[in-house]
Amino acid sequence: MAMVIREIRLTIPGQMNEPNETPRSYRWPWLVAAAVALGLVLAVVWVGLAVKKVERERELNAPLPDSAPVR
Repeated sequence: MAMVIREIRLTIPGQMNEPNETPRSYRWPWLVAAAVALGLVLAVVWVGLAVKKVERERELNAPLPDSAPVR
């Protein structure tokens, strides 16, 4: 009986006992990594544009330099 069970275990498909089988490569980690990288790039660009906008607003609201009154 033990010999029959051993033979059944060897014939079950899906086991990685065969040396010719290559491990499965997954694509989803690369897609997640690309999405994270794209998110980081977009965040940097967005913050850069926000900084430029604040600098322009401060430049417009800056006090005028004191000058001699014109007579």
